[in-house]
Amino acid sequence: MTAFWGPDMPELRDALERHFPDQPFELFNYGVSATRAEYGIYRITHDYPDPFGSGYRKCLSSVSPDLVVVESFAYNHRLDGRHRVEYYKDVLRRLWNALAETTPAKRLFLVTVPPDKERFLDHVPTYKDVALELRREWAESSEMYLQAAVDVATQENFPLVNVYERVKERVAAGTPIRWFIDQNDNIHPSRFAYELIADEIVRAIRRYHILTTDDHGVSAQ
Repeated sequence: MTAFWGPDMPELRDALERHFPDQPFELFNYGVSATRAEYGIYRITHDYPDPFGSGYRKCLSSVSPDLVVVESFAYNHRLDGRHRVEYYKDVLRRLWNALAETTPAKRLFLVTVPPDKERFLDHVPTYKDVALELRREWAESSEMYLQAAVDVATQENFPLVNVYERVKERVAAGTPIRWFIDQNDNIHPSRFAYELIADEIVRAIRRYHILTTDDHGVSAQ
């Protein structure tokens, strides 16, 4: 989900500049598409193939960021099944603790948009012959893992950016879910959703008193 935002994360940059005009920011997108939370732990302390270019990218801890926004990896655990939910939550705890042990960063935990169950993975060539019923099951499993991410953040008092619930509230109020989902693949967030995500990150920065005048490096994992 985070890698799809692109290396520049323009909506986040715009939101930060708009709300903190006197604060310089340097943004790093450390997301890698289609990877699990275990690999997120690895990238904190190990160099890895650069998803946005050639060669290897330096590990996250080498950047010494002031703030790391950790996205939940929930969609990439959707095939694990119900019996692996507790394992997934434990991996998130280990990732959270690894950041505290290896970087000076303050941390936010982000749970992303819920799936569109009626169009999940539409228009993705790899899944063009997969029955809608099975794709609905995958969407339900994705939502189960998204909720598990919210639960572990609540249990462990992670500073939470709960885009998942915010979108559900808007959908319940009448906004079509498809507005929040990229229509080219029906799984990643749309540009409209990235604007919402950026605004929610800004709100969390204010709510949790994240930034000081010396902070400038923001990383998304």
